Amino acid sequence: MSEPSLKQRTIGALLWNLLDRMGQQVLLFIVGVLVANILSVEDYALVGMLAIFSAIANIVLDSGFSAALIRKQDATETDYNSVFYFNIFISACLYLLLFVCSPLIAGFFNQPLLTDLARVIFLALPFNSLSLIQTTLLNKQVSFKILTKINLIALTASGIGSLAMAYGGMGVWTLAWQPVILAFLRTVLLWFFNKWRPQLLFSISHIKELFGFSSNLLLAGLVNSIFTNIYSVAIGKLYPPVQLGYYSQGNKFSLMVISSVYSSLQTATYPIFSHIQNDKERSLRSYRKTIRFTAFLTFPLMTGMVSVAYPFIALILKAEWMGCVPFFQLTCLAGIFTILSTVNQNFAKVQGRSDLIFKLEIARTLLIIACLAASLKQSALIMVACLALTQILIYLISIVVIGKAVGYSWLKQIRDIAPYAVLSVIMWGILLIPGCFLTENYLLLPVKIVIGILFYYGINRILGSAILDEAIRLVLKRKSD
Repeated sequence: MSEPSLKQRTIGALLWNLLDRMGQQVLLFIVGVLVANILSVEDYALVGMLAIFSAIANIVLDSGFSAALIRKQDATETDYNSVFYFNIFISACLYLLLFVCSPLIAGFFNQPLLTDLARVIFLALPFNSLSLIQTTLLNKQVSFKILTKINLIALTASGIGSLAMAYGGMGVWTLAWQPVILAFLRTVLLWFFNKWRPQLLFSISHIKELFGFSSNLLLAGLVNSIFTNIYSVAIGKLYPPVQLGYYSQGNKFSLMVISSVYSSLQTATYPIFSHIQNDKERSLRSYRKTIRFTAFLTFPLMTGMVSVAYPFIALILKAEWMGCVPFFQLTCLAGIFTILSTVNQNFAKVQGRSDLIFKLEIARTLLIIACLAASLKQSALIMVACLALTQILIYLISIVVIGKAVGYSWLKQIRDIAPYAVLSVIMWGILLIPGCFLTENYLLLPVKIVIGILFYYGINRILGSAILDEAIRLVLKRKSD
């Protein structure tokens, strides 16, 4: 693949992924706001208590095989079919285990309703198992246009269903059935649009071969899920349910943007970088450019969200939800380093260094345990602030460890991202000024957004930002193609 075609393919993949992710998040946002203004904070707290179990189950379900199949350039039908049947078996075992353990989960949180809620929410697992290979194949083929259509159709339909249930008075059951309906619809659409069908092929030796690479990703994912969601468990156990409701909603809103950015970057770059993994110089050049582009986009975006948090939440949600604002701001700040860490780890995966990812997750786990222990007797807000600090520290550790392994030193990366970090901090300071004069949120929000965009674009234009110029050229070229 030539350099121009690689660049065009990468940008095309990124644009379709951004459209997919942003489209999904816009739909989730609209439906989420409408539903949140009907349901109570406590309803969200109940579902938030189950987040860690759903996250762990989905990590085990995938077991890192998707990434292993994408990375394996000569993957065979036996590989795909073996993983397909293995995923179905694992999903059945997981659901039965969680079904039996649901009363124990309810007892731990002292919330009897969780037994039935859990048994409904975990029904999404079998449907997800049927869609993993279909999704993996489309990702490997860089067929993001099809994936975009599938995801948007499924989300729209499930969103309409959620609104109907919420307005129909189903309460917390709206939140329980929504992910199940989404998983079902997405699976049906994937099988309709993708022509791959399973065959009677299975080889345990093929599973073992793929697991040699995926095992570290599985372990890393498990550690990540456990100790990211452990805060939901701690807040749900130690504080009134309303605090978990605030944290869940604030984290949900920030994740809409965070996941859109890093999922787009990860999904688009991983299969394409896999094609050039043996060209070290070319891979490193692409990696460094991706880091600069990520910083260029992420720092102002997340800093801007911190600045507009109060008027934004005040305008879209009822007054009952204002307690989620500081949680939203903290998770936005942490999100900057979550995204950057994801890009670094993605490149390590491409280079076959899944062992580094696992080691970094161990380091992250130790940091989270230390921060959690230090903040147990404090407020829920201080606990989440410690989580944000942990994400910053793990990013700094990752650029040292991964940088040394791939030849991109931590100092070079800091220099690459520093200009965008500094400009974003200056932008944040400037955006404090309108709040001194404007008290009406419907005026304050658009004024801050416009000033932020004009400042960041203008200063990058004045300073002659190469990333800005290239981004504009590529977008305009894409439109003209």
